Amino acid sequence: MSPRGASSAASSGASTRNATTPYSRRPASQPKSTRQQFSACGACRMRRVRCDLKDLVIATAGPNPSCSNCKERNIKCVDEFADVKAVKLLRRGRRLQQVEAIYGKTSDMQASTASTTPPTTRLPSIIPNLRPEFFASAFWLWFCIQRPILDPDEFPSRFYAHTKGTQSLGHEGGLIAMLLVVWAASFGLDERGLPPENHPGADKVAPNTKDENDSTDPRKLKDVPHDLKWRERKEKTDAMLREVLELIDFHGVMRRPTLDGVRALLLILPLLEDAQPLERNAIHEATLSQVLALCISVDSPSDQPHLTSEHSDALIRARIFWYAHTQEGLTTGMKGGRFVLTNDDLDTFQRLIPSFASSYAGGGAVSNLGSQHLLHQQYHERSQLSLAKSVEELSQMSRIPLRINTICRRVHEVLTGVKAAKCAEEHGLIEANGMREIWRDLDRCWRELDVLKESILQAEDPTRRGYIEQYACGWQIFIFECHNLIRESLKQYMSITPTQQMYSTSHSPPRPSSTSSTSSPYLPPQQLYTMASRKCFARLPHVVDILKRHLSSGTVEDLALFRWDAGLIRDGCFFAAYLAATIDSDVLDIATDDSDVKESGIGPIPIRYTTEESVAICMAAFARMRWVCSNNEERQQTIKMVWDNRKGRRHHQSHRSEPDIHYRHPPLYEQQPMDPINTQPNGLQPDRPSLPPLSMFANQRRIESAPSTSYTTDGAGTNGWPCYTPPGTATSGTTSTGTGLSARGSPVFPNLTPYKSEVDDPYYHNSSGDIDQFSFNVPIVGPVVREPPMYTQRNLPPDPHSMSSSSSSAYLGQAYTTVSPLVVGPADRDFDGCPQFGENCSGTYH
Repeated sequence: MSPRGASSAASSGASTRNATTPYSRRPASQPKSTRQQFSACGACRMRRVRCDLKDLVIATAGPNPSCSNCKERNIKCVDEFADVKAVKLLRRGRRLQQVEAIYGKTSDMQASTASTTPPTTRLPSIIPNLRPEFFASAFWLWFCIQRPILDPDEFPSRFYAHTKGTQSLGHEGGLIAMLLVVWAASFGLDERGLPPENHPGADKVAPNTKDENDSTDPRKLKDVPHDLKWRERKEKTDAMLREVLELIDFHGVMRRPTLDGVRALLLILPLLEDAQPLERNAIHEATLSQVLALCISVDSPSDQPHLTSEHSDALIRARIFWYAHTQEGLTTGMKGGRFVLTNDDLDTFQRLIPSFASSYAGGGAVSNLGSQHLLHQQYHERSQLSLAKSVEELSQMSRIPLRINTICRRVHEVLTGVKAAKCAEEHGLIEANGMREIWRDLDRCWRELDVLKESILQAEDPTRRGYIEQYACGWQIFIFECHNLIRESLKQYMSITPTQQMYSTSHSPPRPSSTSSTSSPYLPPQQLYTMASRKCFARLPHVVDILKRHLSSGTVEDLALFRWDAGLIRDGCFFAAYLAATIDSDVLDIATDDSDVKESGIGPIPIRYTTEESVAICMAAFARMRWVCSNNEERQQTIKMVWDNRKGRRHHQSHRSEPDIHYRHPPLYEQQPMDPINTQPNGLQPDRPSLPPLSMFANQRRIESAPSTSYTTDGAGTNGWPCYTPPGTATSGTTSTGTGLSARGSPVFPNLTPYKSEVDDPYYHNSSGDIDQFSFNVPIVGPVVREPPMYTQRNLPPDPHSMSSSSSSAYLGQAYTTVSPLVVGPADRDFDGCPQFGENCSGTYH
């Protein structure tokens, strides 16, 4: 037979078989028969209606299912052929058992693999694997100092064992490794902690050589280096964060408290500054709740199988609890909010670890300063340290941050907390004794850091000496930030009018004493604001000197203070630049005869910096910061705009008649002209230049880190400033576009009524007659009185010039004015305005 004949015969046989066989292959979607026997109940069969009994799910219908027709008519639904169906089900079950016996059955783990596949394994991960070389980089060294969440010995040893295959990190440990890569990417580094190859020379500065970007020449103020790939780095970091958050949700890290899990949550919190506030606060509170459960609860078992020593486990718990307690105090204490970890929790934790009790000194002076060199041991040297030295290292590194944390929590109790804010808003008074204690404690911490820097001058290793000096200088800059945040809170309270409840006889604090300002328990915010401003100005030259010394050398070790900054000094640098840009004088000068300066015990610096040089130094420090969450570009735009407005205002004032610069301290007995509107006594007048505020609304305080007082020319920044529209003849400065509302529609003190003085003094009003957005109204500073009277009228009538500034100052769209120390007169207000905090203020070091 030929092949053609064979094929035709086969096809004809197949067609004959298909035609004759009753069991032809059919699609899976087509039912076997349109008629289904034994599918209706007895009542539906008798009524000859369609029954849906077969469509009911047995698991949800219960033991006695009923069709819809029987339910509607309250008829008992009886399945007459239930026994027949049961026999068929048993027959089907026997066949399944025979199939399982022949082919086998898969395990439960393999069966659920498809449904439990993590999201990162379905798609390729964008986070590269961490490399062992990362733990030998300079970035890892500084990260352990600023964010002491991980032990410099414990986690690297576990990671090395993981790479060798002898020990697994687990899901939570793998998240920690991924987060370290994300942190490195936020600084423009790769998984080895080094600059990538496509960024040659980005971080390669030869030792003892200067970088051209470190120049503090004021002429290069506008030529600030701009990282062209900053936005690309930001987008890459955000994509990595989204992947890590998916893994945190998938592995249930927030549901099951573990030591590795809570450390992963503590690592990701500072990177969520641009996240939604509600989401970030939820993660923040859940993390601190896990810290409380793991460290305070005695019965909480260790989840780390590698820890064989009870002391090693306690050391990790101490590192976690001290860091979490400190970070919450630094952020929530200074900005306001609700505490999760309290001081009582800290005392309870200290009692649970008796071996650390001798090392921790919550209120004592810093001892054994020579042991601070343990902070900066290299990994191969640190691996040889005993557990006792590790405990000593941790206690010495946490001593000063814990003390500053205690001070910040005291600020929350006296100034930024709910009770303090209610007292200030209703009665117009603040606890003065508490504020004096806070300022004394901050000065004591500053002096202890100075002692620390002096104690390591004779150190043999210059590298180690540089690291310790940068550690101390970084915390001094943070103390300067605390002073400015206190001043901002007091400035906000000054704009609040006390309610009628201040006249109530119940629940009212005692009236301020009229004898002495040093003994009064309560004072109005105006007087405390004057004291806070003097303290900020007194420490400004010290901060500028710190920045100058670290920028001058240009070495890699000195530039590490700015390059690897993870939020410790960024806000302090911004406050320093802003203060320097708003001072009218040409030199940063400290009044050595000031009583506040004498009480602080902080002596003046030998170098006198000009304001122009100070602004240039701060701008150079901003240019050296590489953290993507610093928002350096927007901050630089803000400072440059303030500086340009200052120069324009000084040029405008140069055409006017200059006052007598020597006439600054008139006789105290001389009768001063009285302002009919201002009834506040001269005793509350500031004797130093008054600083415009970064307004922080009391009802909008959040747990965030950095003051987002940023400006971009295209309005695309975090807080883009609206374009200014001059007010018309029928509108005031408070209602015109660009001055009355901010970019986010923030209100501009609607409780203030417009006022216009009858006398138009050229010192108070510009020639335009309206309040321009960037005009500068120069008020007059009153005489200096060392012993001001203590009791003032609470309901002060509104001052016209104060109202003009307040009304025109809006969020990122307000007048920049400052008080000239060279002009004297009877006025006593702070008439200045300034950018206020935006959505992402916090940046304090969190």
